[in-house]
Amino acid sequence: MKRRLTVCLAWAFLGCAVLGTVRAEDYNPPIAAASDEGQLAIGGFQVPKGVAVKLFAAEPMLANPVVFGIDQTTGQVYVCETFRQQKGVEDNRSHMNWLLDDLSLQTVDDRVAMFRKHLGDKANDYTKEQDRIRRITDTNGDGVADQSTVYAQGFNAIEDGTGAGVLIHNGDVFYTCIPKLWKLRDSSGDGIADSQTALANGFGVRVAFRGHDMHGLQLGPDGRVYFSIGDRGYNVTTAEGQRLVRPDTGAVFRCELDGSHLEVYAFGLRNPQELAFDDYGNLFTGDNNSDSGDKARWVYVVEGGDTGWRMYYQYLPDRGPWNREHIWHPYRESDETTAVQPASIIPPLLNLGDGPSGLVHYPGTGLPERYRRHFFLADFRGSAANSGVRSFAVEPVGASFQVVDSHWYLQRVLATDVDFTPDGRMMVSDWVDGWNGPGKGRLYTFTDQAATGEATQDVAKRLAAGLGSTPPTEIASLLGHADQRVRQMAQFELTKRNDLATLTTVLASDAPQLAKIHAVWAAWQLGRDQGKVTPLLLTALADPDAEVRAQAAKVAGELRLSATEATLIQQVQTGTAREQFFAAIALGHLQSTAAVPALAERLAVNQDQDPMLRHAVSLGLSGAADRAAVKSLATHTNRSVRLGVVLAMRRWQDPALAQFLNDGDLDIAVEAARAIHDLPIAEALPALAVLADQPLSVDALARRAMNANFRLGDRGGAERVARMAASTRTPEHLRLEAIAELMDWAQPPVLDRVTNEHRPLAARDATSVRSAVQSALGSLLAGSDKVRTEAVKLAAKYGITEVGPELAKLFQDAAQPSKVRVESLKALGALKVSTIRDVVDTAITDADSAVRSEALRQLAPMNPTRAVQAIATVLNQGAPAEQQAAVRILGGMPSAEADPLLTQLLTRMLDETLIPEVHLDLIEVIEGRDSLKAAPMLQQYQATQAANVDPLFQHRASLLGGDAERGKEVFFGNAAASCRRCHMVSGQGGAVGPDLSSVGLVEGKPRSRLELLESILLPNAKIAKGFETVVLVTDDGLVYTGVLREETAETVKLMTATGEIVTVPTKKIEERARGKSGMPEDVAKGLTKRDLRDLVEYLSRQVTPADPSKH
Repeated sequence: MKRRLTVCLAWAFLGCAVLGTVRAEDYNPPIAAASDEGQLAIGGFQVPKGVAVKLFAAEPMLANPVVFGIDQTTGQVYVCETFRQQKGVEDNRSHMNWLLDDLSLQTVDDRVAMFRKHLGDKANDYTKEQDRIRRITDTNGDGVADQSTVYAQGFNAIEDGTGAGVLIHNGDVFYTCIPKLWKLRDSSGDGIADSQTALANGFGVRVAFRGHDMHGLQLGPDGRVYFSIGDRGYNVTTAEGQRLVRPDTGAVFRCELDGSHLEVYAFGLRNPQELAFDDYGNLFTGDNNSDSGDKARWVYVVEGGDTGWRMYYQYLPDRGPWNREHIWHPYRESDETTAVQPASIIPPLLNLGDGPSGLVHYPGTGLPERYRRHFFLADFRGSAANSGVRSFAVEPVGASFQVVDSHWYLQRVLATDVDFTPDGRMMVSDWVDGWNGPGKGRLYTFTDQAATGEATQDVAKRLAAGLGSTPPTEIASLLGHADQRVRQMAQFELTKRNDLATLTTVLASDAPQLAKIHAVWAAWQLGRDQGKVTPLLLTALADPDAEVRAQAAKVAGELRLSATEATLIQQVQTGTAREQFFAAIALGHLQSTAAVPALAERLAVNQDQDPMLRHAVSLGLSGAADRAAVKSLATHTNRSVRLGVVLAMRRWQDPALAQFLNDGDLDIAVEAARAIHDLPIAEALPALAVLADQPLSVDALARRAMNANFRLGDRGGAERVARMAASTRTPEHLRLEAIAELMDWAQPPVLDRVTNEHRPLAARDATSVRSAVQSALGSLLAGSDKVRTEAVKLAAKYGITEVGPELAKLFQDAAQPSKVRVESLKALGALKVSTIRDVVDTAITDADSAVRSEALRQLAPMNPTRAVQAIATVLNQGAPAEQQAAVRILGGMPSAEADPLLTQLLTRMLDETLIPEVHLDLIEVIEGRDSLKAAPMLQQYQATQAANVDPLFQHRASLLGGDAERGKEVFFGNAAASCRRCHMVSGQGGAVGPDLSSVGLVEGKPRSRLELLESILLPNAKIAKGFETVVLVTDDGLVYTGVLREETAETVKLMTATGEIVTVPTKKIEERARGKSGMPEDVAKGLTKRDLRDLVEYLSRQVTPADPSKH
């Protein structure tokens, strides 16, 4: 029987049956009809040998699945569906005019007010679409879902984000949807939540990037709920009245099941989409990159840790400290990283993946032994062709970990999430296509047939039955079960029973290691309520197993058990690295001053070799009740001790950090400068500013010292910055930064010069800075070409006429670079030197076209009639770039002089006698002139444009005349386009999409510009080889799925999931379907036509084959 790509009867019937189980609702989002696409897609998956794939559910049972959770007692699946992408859940790359407002937001209410400011009543349109939760059930146990209900919906307030996290525990469904953490429950059993309680509110302060949501719900080993927020930030008031505020970064939180005692566990993350605990309670996440050549990161999430990301870095072309200071690099990855990476951050363990999304730790049953203690990470890259699920494990190294056995487990599926069913099957959600939500969605199960059987069925039965009537001795034996879920269920049952006797027996016995650890965690839960667990933990602290002792140290600190202080100090002194790590943090919780000497000694011995241990010890020091005892270490002879003290004082935001700015160890001075400048610590800023009196070559220190002067804004500061600009000992890039600060001195920008944080300053008097600039100009004009060019602008800015003769010499020197001569000419005009008319007369006939164009610009207001004549000459014989400049100059002239020539040019354009490189400039000029808006020829042009809806036709003026250098800036620096997010050129950029290093060529010949434009505007028109997934159905009923490798009139060649190349005769193909490109269809939305023209020009010049070593 032939397989069809159209709707088959079986699926159509199933779709009707499903729809019959869903209550009638007012909200009916567009969802694709039932089809056999989901089943056919399986043929394209690349799966391990011996793994059986089954379609569990597909549209219309679910659509746009962001994440899902499995009720481990019933096997029911709860899917977070989104229908608000770009219809309420926004991305500030699509609204760059909001950016300054967005960076200033401090609360969720501020964000709503910003929407209303920019959109007015249209902000209410954000409520039209909803996010919701589906509950999907396999009622007959055949491995295929047959029931789907909308469990909860109506998440559509203006401030709401994507519903991106779900956790099911004891009948409660926890749901994260910006700005709230929800707790839902279905008390009636009809599959629809009848109770909805907001446990916390205030997440998602800023718009930032779409997808940087509130997510990551996990049940911790302590019985608390853990969850995460992306870098949209938070400003939350807890149930106890405490404010948690960081509107500029992502974080991990934890709270009790009722939402009480909410706290920040770690911060400084960009987009930690999912969290996972390993068998030992260590918490990990995959964090996304910033699309700037940096890489995604596998992060060990530690208490109090700051991984270093701030969302305002995103809008610096080079991402500021994030890239400059190697914050995203693994610890001591290279000599350069060692030299510049801040000590205050938690570095990643490894750069791993490209789009880390769903994450799960293998529970212990259902897969071969190889996967014990492995993680599975969905790597979402926008296209099934290069997405899938990765697998890897971690092994302890000191107080940290290293990644081992990293490999693809599944490939060629656009996975958003991954989890395990009660009976050991892996389940994966498939987004299907693109980024915005195609109205489709699937759930697949992957069964390793060699590893399933009685053990997995036993786990499913135990999870379903619970342990309510199980004897304590049997429960105690389950604490060491092979499956993490069973162990946790046993722990929670003993906690529920308050069974300290059984826990004590376990810890006093020779029970397995994991059984004892779960007993310690049960004490962690009981101790928060009753505090009667000190004897139990003292027993655990004396256990022969070092890991049990380490876990006991962690819990003793969390519970503030003062009776354990002496033992914890001993662990810091003589324990294993993991004991030292947890004991040091615990001593901070105990506010132990007695531990300060031991902690200092640990820093000295560590010598900064283990960054996790350094973090733990500095955290311990920061908790000491007697801060003076910690500060007394400021003069310690060991630099690692002093550095640890700096990190502790950073947590206190102590102005006394200023004393370290003159430390003999430069790294310590830099670390103190980072704290003073970045936090900031205002009282210590003058001490940082004074450092600029010294020669500074370290970028991180010099930038912050200069900016401290800029922010203080006094005369002394201006003089220091001017001296740095003038000094030949200052590196060129820092001289240029100093000049830029002097340029902005009187009218400071609202964004910080180092971090890009919204930190507005008042306007300042320009008198003092003018004096400082004047004293430095001589040295600046003798500097490099770049320094000289900027110095000329500086002279013009502050009207320093005394340098007029020097500027004239620079202009007249034909050996000077074009930019220097052009800027000199501009400055001479701005300074209104007496000879400017003669200079312009000379410049009009200069050999340099850029100089001639600048001369024309200055001539226009001096002598409009002559300027028009000169422009007309240029437009007849000048080079394309000079003609473009001439048109723009003409556009700025009065109507009487300019309109006749502009009208002639419009006629020539319509007659196709005007070079195409000038068309876009001319159109923009004419459309911007009131005097020509009603011109018949313009209306004729506009009518032709409106009649043809083909975007290639509408953008044809962007084909020629671009500036390749500006195009490079668009490619690598334009936040709206984010080309480098997915594409690489000459080894720089992302590896998600095709490498564009040779995109300007096709089969050795220049690629047409129309094709380049099409690839930007219509990414699905042609998909690059290796990225297009195709399904073919032949006339004899066979189905072939794979990646298109070659196509001719006679055959189509596909590479299947197993790597085999199959050739299908074209005449036998009866039906064909293909996946969409991973490139967003609206990628050009944020680009102007001029940006587009520059980008096409840049891409057309990329003719160097890709270097595989750069991938």
